[in-house]
Amino acid sequence: MKHKLKLIEADLTDKQSLKNLFKLAGDVDIVYHTASLYSYKAKIEVLRKINVEGTKNLISVLPENITQYIHWSTCGIFGKPKKKGKYANIPFTEESDSPKNMPENATSPRNTHIVNEYSVSKWEQEQFLWKKYRDKKLPLTIVRPAPIYGPGSTYGHGGIILSINRGVLPAIPARAKHSITCSVHVDDIARFVMHISGKNEYIGEDFNIVDSSVISYHEFLHYIALLTGKNLKDIPFLPMTVMRLFTLSLAKILINLNLSKYFDKLNMVEPQSAKYIGSSYWISNRKTLKTGFKYKYDDVKEGLKDTIKWFRDNNWI
Repeated sequence: MKHKLKLIEADLTDKQSLKNLFKLAGDVDIVYHTASLYSYKAKIEVLRKINVEGTKNLISVLPENITQYIHWSTCGIFGKPKKKGKYANIPFTEESDSPKNMPENATSPRNTHIVNEYSVSKWEQEQFLWKKYRDKKLPLTIVRPAPIYGPGSTYGHGGIILSINRGVLPAIPARAKHSITCSVHVDDIARFVMHISGKNEYIGEDFNIVDSSVISYHEFLHYIALLTGKNLKDIPFLPMTVMRLFTLSLAKILINLNLSKYFDKLNMVEPQSAKYIGSSYWISNRKTLKTGFKYKYDDVKEGLKDTIKWFRDNNWI
């Protein structure tokens, strides 16, 4: 496969470089747009410049013969779910509030709020693309991965593995038993996108890519500790909200003292990452399954085994 790949440098913020990209690439029928600034440190102005304005630049120079434009978004656009009451622990689906089905001037979902500025930029990015689909017939398909893990992962669940292994996360609230987490292995993102590529029936569709595991944060974190040989303690009676406030404060101190650079690869030690602590995320994958797709790592525990082996083989842990 490698001999069929051609690497051409371009910059989303430089429209001329994008024109040169398509000129040098030759005939292109499908565009896979994975490029975004994925950072919980970046300011909203920078995120908008790259993720929103950069996407507008790309769309403005697309060749006319494009048959499908597959765009990577995030399940973060659904916002932070409710933990109590009528809407507690109900899985997000493609029918949940999103830029696809909300009014064009909506800035967030109803009944939830978007947790961080990265997800705000992805909401605005999607808004622009769905408008282009409706008005200009952009052959759009959007995929929204759940928190990603796998070889080379330092954000999301990859960062949690590193944090537990390095002792940065020595204990968790026992009440984490009441919060759900969700995941998707990086291999399954690539496999699903190839599964829907070049198929007209998926134009104008959105898909949440997530495995079928329904697992509590407590079980998830203790399983990682088991695989990495670490002793993860439970803290009784400690609310998850207190844990989140503590981690937020720690992250802000590290950044203000410029100490975060000493935590190599530990991107979860950031204020906007810490905001996810205490949330209970359940995302449905039924729409992906209805396409006939079968996940390689449908059980997160199987995926974690292979991921941690990769971390060991590459001396990350």
